[in-house]
Amino acid sequence: MIHIIIFIGLFIFSYCFYLIFVISNKKALEKMKKGRELLFLKKVYNLDYDKLNIKKLVKTIALTNSFILALTTTFVTFLNEWIKNIYVWLLVCLVMALLLLIPLILITYHLIGTYYKKQEKGVKKNVQSHKNRK
Repeated sequence: MIHIIIFIGLFIFSYCFYLIFVISNKKALEKMKKGRELLFLKKVYNLDYDKLNIKKLVKTIALTNSFILALTTTFVTFLNEWIKNIYVWLLVCLVMALLLLIPLILITYHLIGTYYKKQEKGVKKNVQSHKNRK
């Protein structure tokens, strides 16, 4: 039960942090457009930001990052119950966090990239069909 509370608390805290300090702040939002997450999506999935709602994309990234942070932290705190030696626990937590973070980041960003690539194609089709009507 405590792990669910930790997960929900961390998720809500980190998402609110993103909302207050990144999404609602215009300067931080402009920096986010040049951030590593969006550059990764742009490079790997050839996303065109002009065709997408950038604020919606940043909110999706904020949700994803909050989920990754909360899940990884919850998993690491779960290990605390089994390992009593602090040095072994720190080493195991570090290794397990890295082993969990890398696949989580790759999987979630792949899902975001494919979703927004489909959204981009849908916008392109709608623009072309609108031009054909005229």
